[in-house]
Amino acid sequence: MSINYEERLQKRISFLGLLAMSIGINIGGSLFALSSVAAGITGPSLPFAMLLSSLPILLAIVPYGILASAWPTTSATYRYAQLVNPTLAFVCMLSLAICIVIGGQPLFALAFGIYLKDIVPLDPIVVGILVLTFFYVINLLGIDLTAKVQIVLFFMLILALLLYVILGVPNINANNLSNFFPHGVGGVFAAAGLLFTFCAGGLFVIDLGGEIIKAHRTLPRVLFIGILIALIFYVGIHFVTIGVIEWTELKGRSLIAVAETFMSKPVLVYFIIGGALVACATSINTIFSVVSRGLMVVSGEGLLPKFIGRVNARYGTPHWGLTIAYGICVISLIVIPSLLFFGSMLNLGLIFAITVVASSGLVIHKQYPMLYRESSIKVSPLILKSISFGIVIINSLIFIFFSIALQKGGKTRGASLLFLGVVVLVYIYALTRRRIFRSIKESTRRGEFTYEMAQKE
Repeated sequence: MSINYEERLQKRISFLGLLAMSIGINIGGSLFALSSVAAGITGPSLPFAMLLSSLPILLAIVPYGILASAWPTTSATYRYAQLVNPTLAFVCMLSLAICIVIGGQPLFALAFGIYLKDIVPLDPIVVGILVLTFFYVINLLGIDLTAKVQIVLFFMLILALLLYVILGVPNINANNLSNFFPHGVGGVFAAAGLLFTFCAGGLFVIDLGGEIIKAHRTLPRVLFIGILIALIFYVGIHFVTIGVIEWTELKGRSLIAVAETFMSKPVLVYFIIGGALVACATSINTIFSVVSRGLMVVSGEGLLPKFIGRVNARYGTPHWGLTIAYGICVISLIVIPSLLFFGSMLNLGLIFAITVVASSGLVIHKQYPMLYRESSIKVSPLILKSISFGIVIINSLIFIFFSIALQKGGKTRGASLLFLGVVVLVYIYALTRRRIFRSIKESTRRGEFTYEMAQKE
């Protein structure tokens, strides 16, 4: 018997709060940790690789926006993937959750510790555990506090990134931008795979749909505005990065090393705190909310133990799912302290999940006409199918080139093999729940979106 835990959540997230979450989850520690790695793969074409990696995300705003405006729901990534296939949706959602807790969250926590070490000589892993613990507690105390903290961090982050671009542009050396494609097209696609998470994260604010005020209007606007703002910052930051220092000299260096060449000491300290540290913090804060809601919905359907989805009556938080996610994050951070491994796991999971959700645009018009009609975003079936098909093709190419690039490394090869193992194991587990998936499929086919549709203001 399924349990609707979503009824116990509270609508507390405003437009500004959601925008702060969207940009915060987009502009995370990976910007500071992985930009130089991507530059080593693609050279001066780094901004072009960034644009390429963002293309399927920008296209995905269309099917995501259509669904979000008609059916705002908790753990929407999972719910929308069910429109394609319930079993695939479960494999996609649980694989992504695993990739996030053993890849994404440890990535941002470890990066936080590394950047703080430039100011205070503390062990990065110990610092990472402390920051994970801090935002675990913030999330335990409810989505209202989580969103308010995110807004404060959001303004600090924007100011820091503006300083990097404004102060860096005058120091760009045009010679550093020559030989645009040193590693050919393959290098650009491989780098795009590593950069995929930079814009992809913003799509996952849809998973908080059950707690957003006027979600059917707020979500589509935030999807577009949040991702566009993040992309503009990314392109500007990457131009400064490869323009100030030659790309062959960026190996092993972060954006902080680049900033040191043109920032005064006081400004640099603020950039480290308001930029690097806050970027990591905003991602950790929002991701805890997203992951815990996903586990809540899946357990409510009987696909995971029921206790994982229980919601605290006082704070409206799925505390057990959040606690389990926190524990796995800490263990992963201690056992595998590698930024590149963590980033690789996160990107593989994101590419897989977004491809599955975007492919729902291929079936919405015919199989779920109610959702198509209810959407405030009006797009012809032909255009919607073309966009969705394009996303699948581009993501597949990025996934292939990225996977090939990972095989050339030591720990990164382990990441790709681990991701494959996770998908296979989750699918085997799913086979033991066939009866539940048949029930979900029958309900979805009948268009039973009753709870979420009733919540539309």
